[in-house]
Amino acid sequence: MRKTLSGISPYKVKPEPGDMIRLDNNEAYTSLLSYVDFSELEKTLIHRYPAESTEALIEAYSKFSGFPQNNLLAGNGSDECITLICQYALDPKDTVIVLEPDFSMYEKNARIMGANVEKVALQDDFALPLEIVLQKIEHLKPKLFLLSNPNNPTGRLYEQTEIEQIMMALETNGGGILVLDEAYIDFAGESPFVSKLLDYDNLIILRTASKALGMAALRLGFLAANDRLIEGIGSIKPPYNVNTVSAQIGTQLLKKPELLDQFLIMQLAQIAELEDIMKEFAASRKDAKLYPSNTNFFFMTLSGAKSLTDFLYEKKIKIRYFGSEPEAVRISAGTKEEHEKLRSALKEWSESYAPSIQ
Repeated sequence: MRKTLSGISPYKVKPEPGDMIRLDNNEAYTSLLSYVDFSELEKTLIHRYPAESTEALIEAYSKFSGFPQNNLLAGNGSDECITLICQYALDPKDTVIVLEPDFSMYEKNARIMGANVEKVALQDDFALPLEIVLQKIEHLKPKLFLLSNPNNPTGRLYEQTEIEQIMMALETNGGGILVLDEAYIDFAGESPFVSKLLDYDNLIILRTASKALGMAALRLGFLAANDRLIEGIGSIKPPYNVNTVSAQIGTQLLKKPELLDQFLIMQLAQIAELEDIMKEFAASRKDAKLYPSNTNFFFMTLSGAKSLTDFLYEKKIKIRYFGSEPEAVRISAGTKEEHEKLRSALKEWSESYAPSIQ
């Protein structure tokens, strides 16, 4: 094993019982599979490598998203796109900046490449500490700066001007690249960077079909960048990296923009319902603070967060626990029925199990 891999822990995924209410992974709460024409899949040449199917997928995503078709790459989830970016940009001992908290795979992929990772803590309200970030960029001259916007796990949406100042600082201090992960941008509105993508020399945007588009099982991710970056990253991308069946299903659904728009509206209604539940719970607890969200989940700091997480799990409701100080939980939007069970379980825990820690 390479020395740089020591101390890196596997990302373990635990299978759950079929009756578990899963509000931990920020997935869509229902499936669009009934809208797929399976007669088309019967024509799939599973004895052939995928080529045409990937091109069709990229064309469909280009029309759906507004990114130029020639400036897109498809990946086996955005996780693979992150891996490719790190392989493309990083030599051992290079510096990478990430925020804390943020998506853990940024740091992991950078460390696998032997890079030094500098973490910059968000402010107490999870705002971007812009002046500190700019100072770090000037001092460290990082090769990459990776961040999610909206942020995962806090749900915070950073300002366009903040992002642009980071890009400018990277460009003038060593030519580093900003990797802007917009996995949850559909819930926040239109990204200001789609139409301006080609104006930037050092911007890579990541997108996924796993969240608002409801295709997590298909593992479809997208990378958008200027010609130079697309050519460079494309030169190391494995051939046939997106399987034909996923590409064909994804293409079919992406060609139904009205359906996906209605699906987003349905999800936004469920997010609003979850927000009401979370506000009601937070208001009943002196030790709870609920943060605004531009995503399909809510982040709340809470004394006894681990106790709540374990209690809900016993009730067949799985949420995400964060053990750093302060303790916190992240809860994703679900169905109306799931929300009612969540509301009832939160009330029971608060009244019966938590008085001693309030």
